[in-house]
Amino acid sequence: NKSDAEKRLTLFISDRERGQLNLPKKKNIPTLVEYSKVYLEFYRTAKENTRLTKMKTVNSLVRYLGEYRLDKLTSFVIEKFRVERKEKDSVKEGTVNDDVATLKNLFNYAIKGGIIDKNPCNSIKKLKTIQTRDRILSREEIALLLKTLKGKDRLMVLFGLLHGLRLNEVLSLSWDNFDFARGLLTFVQSKTGKTLAVPISGYLLDELLKYKQTIMVDRLFEERAIMRAVVVEYSLYFGKLFRDLDISRFTFHNLRHSFSSLQNELGTGVVTTKDLLGHSDLSMTLRYSHPGIESKKRAIQTLAEYVINTSKERVLPLAVQV
Repeated sequence: NKSDAEKRLTLFISDRERGQLNLPKKKNIPTLVEYSKVYLEFYRTAKENTRLTKMKTVNSLVRYLGEYRLDKLTSFVIEKFRVERKEKDSVKEGTVNDDVATLKNLFNYAIKGGIIDKNPCNSIKKLKTIQTRDRILSREEIALLLKTLKGKDRLMVLFGLLHGLRLNEVLSLSWDNFDFARGLLTFVQSKTGKTLAVPISGYLLDELLKYKQTIMVDRLFEERAIMRAVVVEYSLYFGKLFRDLDISRFTFHNLRHSFSSLQNELGTGVVTTKDLLGHSDLSMTLRYSHPGIESKKRAIQTLAEYVINTSKERVLPLAVQV
């Protein structure tokens, strides 16, 4: 009633004057640029590629959205960012999707920390991306590479083409990775951290034994620590090497795509190819029985024979082919 209300109001005013009201304190919400430093700390001990990729993406987000407080970053603001990012930086849809995925992950950390209550990225749908075909080698280009390349360059390309290894995995190889008696290569996959054991073709084994006689160090191709800068250096080197041979729009990583495509062309089962590449996301194929080492050996040997036979064919210079 009115009397009780007046008494409660008097107590309320008294508590307020004495500083004993105990109202909930207003949250101090940081801006994106402020919280980004906290967020990147979570990835301080991550793999170099992961850490640098996060830093690059966060820098792009901060450039557009850095001055916004986290609670003011609405879905409308994020949609506006996507349009500006595409128009001003001329990036593809996939890059914008990666930006928003990182922003969503950042918001999730902020929610766990009790800074904000909801994630505005949850209502953002991914942009549609256009799937382009990965560049692979033609028969003529395979023959040209095998007839032209020598020594270290030749062996590195063979590891990419015959085994699908990534450039940093090739650069990390040491003689301890090889079991010559059993014809096996065991290495740690750079992207997943998984240890893979794959057969080596007889042809590549012979090439390796010849190469071993010419070097006296443990690592096959590079003694420096395999940091991102070293990998980029080699990537640029091979890009120029391929261009000089008129193999355009081709990178070292495209050797991995060529490996996968050739295995498919030669009839290797998708599960065996998946295991040779170290992939883990072919959920539809995981229902079938896991292929044994013999299946992998046949796949590797078949591809090696195909590549070697291709190199023996008479191939005209690319510039004069019709």
